[in-house]
Amino acid sequence: MDTQVQDGAEAVLEGRPTAEVSELWWEQRPVGQWIVVEVGAWLARRCGTRELVELVGEHAISGRVLLRVTEGTLRRMGVAPRSRRRELLRELLWLRLRQELEELLSMAGE
Repeated sequence: MDTQVQDGAEAVLEGRPTAEVSELWWEQRPVGQWIVVEVGAWLARRCGTRELVELVGEHAISGRVLLRVTEGTLRRMGVAPRSRRRELLRELLWLRLRQELEELLSMAGE
C-alpha cells in the first residue's frame, strides 16, 4: 500500500487548517490513485468537516473506493443528516464526471 502523502495532504494528518492544503493538488492525480489521507484532505477542503475526514480514515476510503460510494454507503458509515449525504453525493458526482472525462480524453489521445 502506498503510504506517501501527496502535495500538502499531510496537513490533514498533522491537524493543520485545511486552508494550508494546496487547493488543486487533487487535479494532479487520478482520483482512483488517491490514498486514504488524500481522500480525507479532499473532503476536508470541499466539505469542511473533521467528522467526515475521521470517517474516511475509520473506513479506509481510498480514491478507488470513493468513486463507488453511494447514499447507502454514506448512511451505513453514519453520515447524517440526509442533506449532508446529498452534499457529498454532489461532490462525488463532480469527481466521477471529471474522472470519466479524463479517461475519454486519454482514449482520444489528447
